[in-house]
Amino acid sequence: MLTGGARKQQFNVYLPPELVVRIKHLAVDEGRSLSAVVETALAEYLAKKKEGAE
Repeated sequence: MLTGGARKQQFNVYLPPELVVRIKHLAVDEGRSLSAVVETALAEYLAKKKEGAE
């Protein structure tokens, strides 16, 4: 689930430069922050993994 207005924690990840460029462009195109786009992507990925495990 997305945390909405809940407290956030920063952490570093290392990604291929091409992926960073793509996700930054997506954030700009959608008018969202990079953090918001990454948060959504991770939440959706984890939800799908959970569905597959049930």
